[in-house]
Amino acid sequence: MKKILVTGGAGYIGSIAVKTLISKGHEVIVVDNLSKGKKDLVDANAKFYEVDLTDKEKLSKVFEENEIDAVIHFAGYKAVEESMENAVKYSDNTMGTINLLNLMVKNDVKKIIFSSSAAVYGLPDNKIINEDEKTNPINYYGYTKLASEELMKWYSKVHGITYCALRYFNVAGDGGLNYIDPDAKNIFPIIMEVMTGKRDKLTIFGDDYDTEDGTCKRDYIHVNDLVDAHVLALDCDKNQIINLGTGKGYSVKELIAAFEKVTGKKIPFEIVGRRKGDPETLIASNEKAKEVLAWEPKRDLNDMVQSTYDAYNYPK
Repeated sequence: MKKILVTGGAGYIGSIAVKTLISKGHEVIVVDNLSKGKKDLVDANAKFYEVDLTDKEKLSKVFEENEIDAVIHFAGYKAVEESMENAVKYSDNTMGTINLLNLMVKNDVKKIIFSSSAAVYGLPDNKIINEDEKTNPINYYGYTKLASEELMKWYSKVHGITYCALRYFNVAGDGGLNYIDPDAKNIFPIIMEVMTGKRDKLTIFGDDYDTEDGTCKRDYIHVNDLVDAHVLALDCDKNQIINLGTGKGYSVKELIAAFEKVTGKKIPFEIVGRRKGDPETLIASNEKAKEVLAWEPKRDLNDMVQSTYDAYNYPK
């Protein structure tokens, strides 16, 4: 059993991670500022602190009051477009990581698992992306993730901290907590807002890409598979940067078709012009995850769609 500090542990991914860690016998301490997270999603057996990572004094008390073996760091703002409008807000992603690393050094905590992003790659040269692809983020959100990775590398060199940066592609599905995104920016919750009447239609940005149906292709990974990788990463004894994806891509229109098949409902949509900076195809190579973590995805696109639909239709 380990004592794990989970930042952002009341959020979409973090709350599922907390539940999973506790089910495996770990002791969990949760830190979340509740800007998007919900306290009622946090497992009752976890110890909860409402703390922002930029508040060094309150965060320091968390470390002082708990023995911590490792940190899983999910907390951070994640809306790409907003990051290009408010760099001041998104700089908290980096400042929070610095505060966390400083307190790890002070309290002799030697391991961190970091929630990174495929956004660090920017507009990659290859359609199937492995960890050797050059990093060149095209938005400030992606930069904050890359900057946090670089900080961890230096803290490893200087202070001996071991890190595992997990670069997510597109996380989707529900992990059993019936999470409803309060500020939908990603396509799964946006589709559900169309299906529940909150939006009139889905907007598709461009249908003239060089794909089978002209719409962008993305790699979607079930949130439970993602969490499984974090638990496995706790056993990493060397620094690692690892992609997390399924190795398969689905276009926007294929995604719509999957929702319509699972739910039996039509999804109205409108084609508009391309968004600046949208890559045509982003698919992860997950060979390193298989090799290093002995991990591979267990859930498919239908599982992601069905669990999302069930969450949004769960009696509230």
